[in-house]
Amino acid sequence: MRRLTTLASTAALICASLLATCRRPVSPAAPPAREPGTTVAFASSDVEFGVAFPLTVTHVVRSGAPVPADPSLAPLVTRLDATTAGSGGDGQVVLERRHRAWAFTLGDVDVAGARLHVRSSLPADDDGRPELPEELLAVPRPGRSPWIAALVAGGVALGAAALALWIRRRRRRVVGTTAAADHPPAGARALARLQRLRAQPLDVAALHDEASALLRDYVEERFEPRAPSKTSEELIGDAALARALGAAPRGRLVAVLPALDRVRFGRSAVAPAAALHLLDELEAFVGETSP
Repeated sequence: MRRLTTLASTAALICASLLATCRRPVSPAAPPAREPGTTVAFASSDVEFGVAFPLTVTHVVRSGAPVPADPSLAPLVTRLDATTAGSGGDGQVVLERRHRAWAFTLGDVDVAGARLHVRSSLPADDDGRPELPEELLAVPRPGRSPWIAALVAGGVALGAAALALWIRRRRRRVVGTTAAADHPPAGARALARLQRLRAQPLDVAALHDEASALLRDYVEERFEPRAPSKTSEELIGDAALARALGAAPRGRLVAVLPALDRVRFGRSAVAPAAALHLLDELEAFVGETSP
């Protein structure tokens, strides 16, 4: 009797152990490791010209490594639809980018190492020629009187002539305005040169050379075309130039020209204040003689 009790107890313990083992949660198996790299896959290697089809770019990298850029998918036209990230075996990261793609090149196409065949969307017996109408429609004859047609034609011709005349006048006005804007008056250009001369570091000799050239260029354009070839004495003694300038501007010219020549040719020592005063006299001369 005791022996039967012992056997029953042992059987009960074995059954309880088996039951506990069956109830223990089993951890899922880790996914197998994949070869690191980038792959391009199509739902089908045979696609239709101009019809969208799915395309997937998969990157498999080790955990912590940077994800490479997608390979070139030319000559396909693609649009990214979704991006998903997951984990693979051995601590890998799997990144999938799902695209919608279109092919516009017939025949076999290589896309990032994968071969794709693009077939025509037309039926096999279609030669692609346009369908033209079999018979041309007759042009209806006008039912209006000849004098009405002549009147309309005359009105159209008169309107065309008026439009051409208006365009021609407007073009002349625009050309004239553009020319004036591109070529400012002599006085404005001389004053601009003076401002640039003032902004430069003070070099007395260079200042007198530039001021003399500026004055002669301005007088040449405004009053005397031969001013650059004349000496200072000839310019001062020119009666026609004196009448064109007037008394006050001529007085400034008589004072400025010899002062410039003394430094340019004699290299006389001049104080910086005196050199800047010459620029003031030049600016006043241009302002008094500009229109």
